[in-house]
This record gives sequence, C-alpha cells and structure tokens, in this order.
Amino acid sequence: MSSTDASIYKKITRLYLLALTAVAILLLIGQLLVQRSLRRQLTDSRIINIAGRQRMLSQKICKTVVLLYHQKNQAATPIYVADLKEALDLWKKSHDGLKNGYLTYLQTPVNNSATIRNKFSQIEPLFQNVYTNARAINNYYQNKRTSTIASAEVQRWVNQVLENERSYLQAMDQIVFQYDAEASERVNNSQRMENIVLFFTLGVLLLEALFVFRPAVTQIKSTIKLLLEAKQQTQLANEELIRTNKSLAETKEALLEATNQKYQREINEQKLRSTYLLEGQEEERKRVAREIHDGLGQMLTALKYGIEKISDSMDGTETAQKNFTELRHLVSQTITEARTISFNLMPAVLSDFGLASALKLLSNQLASGSNINVSFNTNWNGKRLAKNIEIGLYRISQEALHNAVKYAQAKHITVDLQAKKKYIHLHIADNGQGFAPDALSVPSGKTGLAHGISNMKERVFLLNGLININSKPGEGTQIHVKVPYLALDHD
Repeated sequence: MSSTDASIYKKITRLYLLALTAVAILLLIGQLLVQRSLRRQLTDSRIINIAGRQRMLSQKICKTVVLLYHQKNQAATPIYVADLKEALDLWKKSHDGLKNGYLTYLQTPVNNSATIRNKFSQIEPLFQNVYTNARAINNYYQNKRTSTIASAEVQRWVNQVLENERSYLQAMDQIVFQYDAEASERVNNSQRMENIVLFFTLGVLLLEALFVFRPAVTQIKSTIKLLLEAKQQTQLANEELIRTNKSLAETKEALLEATNQKYQREINEQKLRSTYLLEGQEEERKRVAREIHDGLGQMLTALKYGIEKISDSMDGTETAQKNFTELRHLVSQTITEARTISFNLMPAVLSDFGLASALKLLSNQLASGSNINVSFNTNWNGKRLAKNIEIGLYRISQEALHNAVKYAQAKHITVDLQAKKKYIHLHIADNGQGFAPDALSVPSGKTGLAHGISNMKERVFLLNGLININSKPGEGTQIHVKVPYLALDHD
C-alpha cells in the first residue's frame, strides 16, 4: 500500500467513525427521548384516570349517603355501609397520593406543577368537609344500635356532604383538565424534540453522503476496477498453475508408481532370495538327515550289534563285562541322539504324510521326552499343502515349542492347527513365564528368545502371512499365525 493510499484510507476511516458516532449519538438521544415520553405518557394517563375517578368516587359517596339516610329496608344498611367505607378509603388514598406527589398503593410518582399544587390547596377544605361528614355518617350507621346521636345531627352531616360535593366536583374538574393540559404539553415538547433530533440526523446523513460516502464510492469503484484486473491476471496465473500442478501430479503419480513397483520388486526379490536360501537350507538339512540316518545310523547300529556279539562270546572278567555294558549303552544313546538330530533336521513324516502328522509327532516326542503336557488339536483333513508352507509352519512350531521349553519353562503347551475359509491358523499357547515383547532385542552374533521370534516373523513374512504374539511376564505366551493357502500351489 502506497503512502497516498494509506492517507486516503486513514482519512475515510476517520470520517466513517465520526459519521457513525454522530448518528449513534443522535439515535441514542432520540431513543432516550422516546422512552422518556412513553413513560411520562403512561404515568400521565394513569394519573388523569385516577383524578377523574376521584369525581366518580365523590358522586358515589354522596349517592350512598343519601341512600343510607332515606332507605327504609334495614337489611340493605350493611351493604351501603360497606360500599361507603370502601369508597371513602380509596377516595382518601387517591387524594393524598395526588396531593403529596406519590401514589403509594400503585407505587407511581405524580409530577405536580405549581398550578396543580395550588389547586389541591384550594380543594383541600372541600375534600376534608365531605370526607369528615361522610365518615361520621358511615360510623353512625355502622354502630346505629348503640349510637346516641340524634337524627338532627345526622341530617346536618348529610347536608354538609351535599353542599360541598358540587364545589368539590367543579374544583376536581379543573385539576383533571390541568393534568390533561400539562400531559398534552409534554407530548408536544417530546414531539418537538424528536423532530429536532430527526432534523439533525437527516442533516448528518446528508453531510455523510456528500463528504464521506461519495468519495468512498469513487475510491471503491477505482479499487474494484483494480481488483477485477488483478482477478483476471490471477485467473490466468491460476490456470497456468493448475496445468503445472496437473503435470506435477501426473509426474508424482508416475514416480510413486515406479517407486512402488521398484519397492515391490525389491521385496519380491528379497522374498525370492530368502525363499531360495531357506529351501537350500532345508534341502541341505534333508541331505544331512538322510546321511545321518542312512550312513551314520546304520554304522552305529552295526557297531552296536558287533559289540553285543563280542560281549556274548567273551568270557571276561566282571570289569570287562561292565565296560562292554557301558559301551553298549553309550552306543544306544548315540543312535538315539543321531535319530533325534535327523528328525529335527528334516522329519521324514513331514515329507511323507504332511504338516498335521508332523506336528502331532513333534508334540508327542516333546511330551514323552519331558515332564511337559503337550496337546495337539486340528481340523485339517490331511490334504497336502505346498512344500514351503508345510516346512515354514513346521519350523515356526518347532521354534515356538523350543522357546516354551527352554526359556518359558512351561508345563502345559497347546498346539492348534485349524483351516478357516481361505486361511490356515496355527495357534501355540503355553503357561510359562512369559515376557515383555517391547523389551526384546536381538544381540549381534547371538541366539536366544529374541532371535527365535525374529526367525518366526521372517518365515511368516515369506509366506505372506500374519503373526501376532501376546505375552506378559508371568501370564504365559500366545502365538497366532495366519497364512493364506488357497492362492498357493498345492501338491
């Protein structure tokens, strides 16, 4: 914004604030005058009504006094007495309130002018004369049975009321007319003040139109013109930016697609290399297991038979027989260990009968060789899976059982193999010591629980499956493996 624009902006702002302030002040003054006028009119109308009612009450009092004096029906006397008392009380309260400037029973102020106060001074003797004699008549008829007042006295009271009542009405008429005239004058004054405020408001609005709004409109027109030109330029720039962004988005999508493809190829290649490596390891294990079973195992069996023949045909000392017995036992243990090593490397039952049979045999061997209760459950129908699936799930089970026995010191292990829809579910649970999964780490060059879990996760990843390990210290461990099989090649 240039210095000239800033000066114009400040000037228009000051003029606007000044104009709005003037209008606001005038509106506030007008509103205050209107509210004051309305309050005064409401009060004036109530006061005029009450003043007019004083005339009606004085007439009612005179009428009731005459009825009491001339009535013949004694039963109607209490009614007239009650009416007269009620009229006198209200007449008195209203008169005192109007005269003193405050109607207490209505909580309404009365703004009496000097003229009205003078008229109330003039009417006061008339009011007191009528009120005093009417009150005496009311008391007489209220206590007539016990009263000793002569009827002539009552006649005098009635005459006093009637004589003063006409003068009171005339004076009260003048008061009512004065109230009305003053109220009208106040209304006229309010109207004049409102007209003055309206005149000033219109004048201020006219000045604002000439010296504020018209320059502002001119400046706004100029600004709008500049804005329209800037808008056209901005639209052109936006269209260019949209084309550029579209090109960048297409390039970004192409790069993202190429990156994803490259990443997927790397993952597939890594999986393929890992799979080939594991297959090579399994084949090597199978070859070593077969050589141990067919070569070393046969040789150890032949050695055992040879030792037994030598022992049977030799009549040696007791020490020699003992040595031969120990040697024969050692050879038997060696044969058993060789068979165990061969089974762990590659159990023949896995290749011959499939995963369910191999897991059942593995569970039985672990239970028979230790004091651990191992149970195996499955709903598998015996159908063969792809070789990598069978070997992978078998090695995962092997690792989990090994961890449960060696690290968790479990006493009860459950192995569950289930086929559900498109997935194979392997669930292994133990009641061992458990562990904190977040605290595990794999030391470089060392094996252990963390290393075994890492191997299980790697095998599940190569099988395109999911693994979930839940464990807490002292609460055992649950391992759940979920592997798809319908999309794999089946034997």
